[in-house]
Amino acid sequence: MIDKVEKNVFETILEPVSSFIEEAQKSMQDDSKTYTLSFTAFTTNLLFGIICQIKSIGKLIVEIKTSRVTKEIGLPGASKSMYSEAFCRYNPEIYRKIFGKLLLACNFPAIPEIQQLGRILLIDGSVFPAISNMCWAKYKKNANAVKMHLAFELNRMIPVQFLSTEGNYSEKQFLKDIIEKGVTYICDRGYISFEIFKFICDKQASFIIRGKSNMIYKVKKSLDVNIPVSFLHFFDNIKDSLIIFSNDTKQGVYRIVEFTSMGESYILITNRLDLSTYEIIMLYAYRWQVELFFRFIKRTLKGIHLMSYDPCGIQIQFYLYMIAYLLLLSFKQECEIQKTPASENLSIEEECQATCSNSDNNPQAGRFYVRGLVSLLGGRLKKYWRIGIHWLIAVKNYLLETFNDNIVQNLAAYP
Repeated sequence: MIDKVEKNVFETILEPVSSFIEEAQKSMQDDSKTYTLSFTAFTTNLLFGIICQIKSIGKLIVEIKTSRVTKEIGLPGASKSMYSEAFCRYNPEIYRKIFGKLLLACNFPAIPEIQQLGRILLIDGSVFPAISNMCWAKYKKNANAVKMHLAFELNRMIPVQFLSTEGNYSEKQFLKDIIEKGVTYICDRGYISFEIFKFICDKQASFIIRGKSNMIYKVKKSLDVNIPVSFLHFFDNIKDSLIIFSNDTKQGVYRIVEFTSMGESYILITNRLDLSTYEIIMLYAYRWQVELFFRFIKRTLKGIHLMSYDPCGIQIQFYLYMIAYLLLLSFKQECEIQKTPASENLSIEEECQATCSNSDNNPQAGRFYVRGLVSLLGGRLKKYWRIGIHWLIAVKNYLLETFNDNIVQNLAAYP
């Protein structure tokens, strides 16, 4: 049941992070006495703006000054110069720690079908346009830009690590810097490098990286192609092989899965020998989730617009978008769980496993069969792990309402 202490929707959304913000505020001697836009006010105002999809500081200032909602929430007014100063005043490290604590505090459920395959991180970078006087944000001769390098955990559908840099910073270097033992990294063609392949293997980690069509290799051994019959019509010309690249000086042995889908040819390079052909293909197919996350941050939450032109300020902005995403996802999952009557309510993991138990089982011991991640998880992803624009609009319009069963049921109409 919902906590009997009455809180409005905005307070409920911020509840998982409120104590961390308060903790940080207390560690800053005289900050709240010295500044109208103290750490707590600055952070809360920006989280409100992000949740309400307000794309600039100027529009946030007008919203706070004129909206009944912000008055009742108690958000303090501030000038544009106060925000600019605050972006430079506070250390991004404070927000990094809050983000890390929030990741640990929120019990984000894992998708069992993916969890069975190990910890999977999707790696990608995305460019945010910068103004001409941001000289540090080097990108192209006639354009500046900031790049967000992101590690997105597929198991729980959440961002877990990022780095903001100038636009032309090496994506491969970011990948090398975050490699951990036992993790599988899924990347697109921009991360191809024999040095990267060996580096990941040496770290006892794994990878699935899309190759280029002009790569030359020798087939060392052909492997059995393992694809469920019901999915064969999606793929053509499937091959699964152990290979050695002709121009790899280290002559490492890797696995290549080749196939054609919807007229496009794919070459997937990996060192995961334990997965079936189909699991390799499906895991790479889910690399698209990191693209969807970037689109959500940039377009839905209006993050394409930089609120600060200072490198540290941009880090703070990006951390706040990550924090807001985790808060909204946690709130949505809480609503989805609570809208089901207690007598019928299974945990997300139990519900997933119940769904899987009704499918054909793989004879492999210790792992239930991954019965088509796309078909099996499509509805579930939308239900528990995807934040839709219509749901966000509804949340925005309910911010002042007391969070109760009625709100939960109303939000359920906007998945």
